[in-house]
Amino acid sequence: MKNLRNLVLGMVGAAAATAMATTASAQASSSQVTNSTATIFQPIQLTKNTDLSFGTIVRPTSGSGSVTISSTDGQRTNTGGVALLNSGPNAPSGRATYTVSGEGGQSLNVNIPASFSMTRTGGSETITVTLAMSVTNPQLLSGTLGNTGNLTFGVGGSIPVADNTHSGAYTGTFNVVVAYN
Repeated sequence: MKNLRNLVLGMVGAAAATAMATTASAQASSSQVTNSTATIFQPIQLTKNTDLSFGTIVRPTSGSGSVTISSTDGQRTNTGGVALLNSGPNAPSGRATYTVSGEGGQSLNVNIPASFSMTRTGGSETITVTLAMSVTNPQLLSGTLGNTGNLTFGVGGSIPVADNTHSGAYTGTFNVVVAYN
C-alpha cells in the first residue's frame, strides 16, 4: 500500500510539474499572424496629341495687343488692333492637347511652366508666352484600380504683339509633366 501511495504521489507530482512547465512555456512566448500588402500601379504615360499654335498674325499699325488661345476649346482671340489670318505658314491655330493614361481612379498632378519664350527664326528676338491649362490639380484618371484610366486636357496661352514686334516665324518649346500623387 505504501508503494501504491508513493506511486500515486509520484504521478501527481509529475503531472503538476508538467502543468507548470506547460504554463511557464506559454507565458514565455506569444505570436501573431501579420498581413502584408502592396499596390502596384501601371506606369503613367503622357501623349501629346497636338502642338500649341498661335497661327498667322498681323501686328498692329500702332500700339500693342495680344493673341490668346483658349486652353479649353482652342479658340483664338485678339486685342489691340492685332489681326488674325486663317491661312499662312502656321495655320491653323489651336491649343496643345494631351492624353494621360495610367492606373484607373488614381490622383495625379499636371504641371506646366507659367511662361516660356519663343525666338524668331534667324534672329534673337523673343516673345514671351504665358501658359494656361484646362484642368486644375489634382485630377483623377477615369476607371478603377486594376484597369487603365485616362485623362485629356489642353494647354493654351497668350502672346503680346506690338507695332515694333519683328516680323518672322517664332518657335519655342515647353515641358508638360504629369505625376501620380
